[in-house]
Amino acid sequence: MNVLIVDDNTLHLKMCRILLEKLKHTVQTAESVASLKSGLRSMKEPDVAFVDFRLEPGVTGVDILKMLKDENKWTRTKYIALTADVAEKSHLDGAGFDGIIFKPVTETLLAETLKKYE
Repeated sequence: MNVLIVDDNTLHLKMCRILLEKLKHTVQTAESVASLKSGLRSMKEPDVAFVDFRLEPGVTGVDILKMLKDENKWTRTKYIALTADVAEKSHLDGAGFDGIIFKPVTETLLAETLKKYE
């Protein structure tokens, strides 16, 4: 599968990339809103996008979700919210994500999540 990860935590981003590549997926990454926007022209629409909920001050994963769905017309992509805060689940449930996973992310969690969308 072609997977996009948007996360401003570079360590988490790198770890997810390594785990997903180990699982034989093609991975694109963005560590900021600016890097996502600048890379969009060259990006292929992913099958799945993992989007961190807490990105930069004033920008959430919900904002990224809307940008990718509405502005970029990535409508076939499955969007998975990443969060470390269980209290955010109720906010994310109605935001339009196809799923939510809680950090810390493991290889098993990523594999199980992606299997749902194969």
